[in-house]
Amino acid sequence: MKLKLLAVAVAAAISSPVFAEGETNAKASKGFTVNDQDVTFTVGGRLQFDYDWFDGDAFANGDTSGSDSELRRSRIFIKGKVGKDWEGKLQADFKDNGGTKLADAYLKYKGWDSVDVTLGNFNAPFGLEENVSSKDITAIERSMASGAFDPGRDYGVQLSKASKDFTWAIAVQDAGEESGNVATQVTGRLTFAPIVSKDEVFHLGAGIQKRRLAGNNYDGADQRLDVHLADEKVGAGSIAGESLNVYNFEIAYAAGPFHAQAEYFDGEVTEVNGSMTGDTDLSGYYATVGYILTGESRPYKNGVFKRVTPKGKDGAWEVFGRWSSYEPGADEAEALTLGLNYYANTAVRIGLNYVMGDLTEGGVDKDGNALSVRFQYVF
Repeated sequence: MKLKLLAVAVAAAISSPVFAEGETNAKASKGFTVNDQDVTFTVGGRLQFDYDWFDGDAFANGDTSGSDSELRRSRIFIKGKVGKDWEGKLQADFKDNGGTKLADAYLKYKGWDSVDVTLGNFNAPFGLEENVSSKDITAIERSMASGAFDPGRDYGVQLSKASKDFTWAIAVQDAGEESGNVATQVTGRLTFAPIVSKDEVFHLGAGIQKRRLAGNNYDGADQRLDVHLADEKVGAGSIAGESLNVYNFEIAYAAGPFHAQAEYFDGEVTEVNGSMTGDTDLSGYYATVGYILTGESRPYKNGVFKRVTPKGKDGAWEVFGRWSSYEPGADEAEALTLGLNYYANTAVRIGLNYVMGDLTEGGVDKDGNALSVRFQYVF
């Protein structure tokens, strides 16, 4: 049903008088845009095809090897603006199994000087890595800690404002059903960039997340070691608890072709009232350092980084390393990722990641290696 609704929306937009009579523009990675007086519509999307190979019991079930491939993301969107005050977006993600997941579906009002209001289904404002688009992140996959504490997309309302060097956002969203009522999720993020120029950026940020757990279970604690198709996970699955409370801190610096960023997360799942199970502590962090061999800089806007735009016709090359650590309760995992990215142009990117992982689960040590490849096309 969601797929049909999106197809109808795109078809209606393309066949509308605005598309028939307005000025049109098609640009690689920027979609197909039509402008007609104070109305603008854009249709675009992305394709990400991945292949993962892994060896060792940190990635495979048992000390074996395995491999798999998937269409990691296949998305199409339509977004539009009416005048200076209103904008909206509808986006769907087509899954490998034939299903379709609604990604974004929101309306935003920007008519006030001090605050923008967003209503609908949108990504929660929490974390630097999670708020950088999947088409723009440096590594193929986000870090374990970012994935574990990702609030995701949910229905709700958000108040926010962004400028060149300062952003803030707070959102209240529906995190599921609890005894016939909404399990509320509250997230907030604040960023400040004391240095923002074309060639240099210094970014600081902090966030908070408080979530009432639907069904008295936290299902995000178990995570793969930064390889999406790996069989093994760290963590014992769902954790019984009434609520999740998380804080994070973020820092990033970029100067010319060099860039680095890091985040720290500290969370707690509080016990179910009267269960005597005790609270469960969770924590994690990552640190990434990269260098663009062809001299480009990584763009920065409104508290997030964008992907590299090649200067020449031969594309851009980037090397990076990331250290990732995550501790769900008594277990712990670490992963070192070494990566190479090739940006053929603004639309086509090829990524290669080599991941060395180590985890301790139930007192048992496991290790292994993995190789991931991604082919990305943004239209």
